[in-house]
Amino acid sequence: MSTNERVRALLKKTKHSFLNFDIFPSAEPTIDEHQLRNQRISTRLFIILLTISLSILVLYTSLVHITGTVNVKTPSIQEYEQLYNSYNQTLTCECTQISINYEKFIQIQYTLHQVCYSDFVTQKWINYLATSNVTYGKYTDDFRSSGTYVFQTISAFCTLVNQTILNRLTEFNSSQYVSASVTPSSIFQLQTNAFISQFKSSTRIDFLLSLSMIRNITQSNALFSGRLTNYAPYITAGVITRYPAVYGNCTCSYSATCISQSPIYNLLNGKRLFYVPGLYTGCYVIESLLQSGLQCFYNQTCINKLQSYFQVSSLMNVTALNASLSVQFLANSTIADVLEQLMVEEWNNSSMYENYYSECQPSACSYTVTSKNSVIYIVTTLIGLIGGLITVLKLMVPYLVEFIMFCIKKCKGRRTTITPLIQT
Repeated sequence: MSTNERVRALLKKTKHSFLNFDIFPSAEPTIDEHQLRNQRISTRLFIILLTISLSILVLYTSLVHITGTVNVKTPSIQEYEQLYNSYNQTLTCECTQISINYEKFIQIQYTLHQVCYSDFVTQKWINYLATSNVTYGKYTDDFRSSGTYVFQTISAFCTLVNQTILNRLTEFNSSQYVSASVTPSSIFQLQTNAFISQFKSSTRIDFLLSLSMIRNITQSNALFSGRLTNYAPYITAGVITRYPAVYGNCTCSYSATCISQSPIYNLLNGKRLFYVPGLYTGCYVIESLLQSGLQCFYNQTCINKLQSYFQVSSLMNVTALNASLSVQFLANSTIADVLEQLMVEEWNNSSMYENYYSECQPSACSYTVTSKNSVIYIVTTLIGLIGGLITVLKLMVPYLVEFIMFCIKKCKGRRTTITPLIQT
């Protein structure tokens, strides 16, 4: 037999085996053609349904996404940041300590206006001005008479502002930051910046409101100035009468903010020898000082000239203020402008996320991951299901084929019993 004939014979034998393949043989061998046909149809239907079912299972298990939870115990801050960068939508890290004082992770430092650290607010300078303060009679607005009180007031402002900020800082540091879970670094920075900004704003506003209230009470009650610079009392016929002081075209009875530039007089003829640049005198020391500036005290020449009018044996060696050292205020800024900013030249703030994380002490972090099933999972799933699937199909298919064949046979029987209606 040639090779072609062997191949044809093998193909013929294979085709015959395929056409007659039967996995539902009857209990006893039969030659009933109808029964054999049903068995072959059942076998083919079984193979088709099994193939379709397996295909659906493979497709489903390979496309479906599974979600799992991963737990990480006591992560370091570096591990937390890596996890947050990858799983920020689902990452949660519960804090062991949910309330933390601000002082643990926020630092606020400040530098006051340089005048508060200068020679001009020292007791030595104030005593020096007091020593040069002789009795000037009616010349109460002369700087040699008023200078002591001006710089005492500036010194008092520096002390008051500093104490106010320290008191508010104590309250601020004892405030607590509450978070049940770790706050991400970006949100933490925004929150702490808001806390610091609110602290600065509230401290400044409260101080200015207190100062404004004191000024309003003093002005509305027309209280006598300690140096009698707003009213001069006179006793006439046993009755005390007060006469308001006049500064320029302004009278203290109408306004407590009347001012005129602070002069130095020639005591012999009352002639004004010198005006202190930027400095004013008025009804009240505070009111005139708020409208004054420190221009003269930024200039060493001006300071020396000012001291030349003092009646002292030797000049005091003082260093002028340095305008180049200021980042917030100008040399011609008024004291009111300086107080408006709490006399703070510069704020140095910092929030330390590492300290916050250390205080929070997360015991564990958890996050969810979504992925597709692996090949091993798909194979093991199919192996676990295929046995039951084969059993179910083997039980159902033969009965399904018999039912279908019965229905077909019944339909054919009805067609043969119908006779045509003959019309006459």
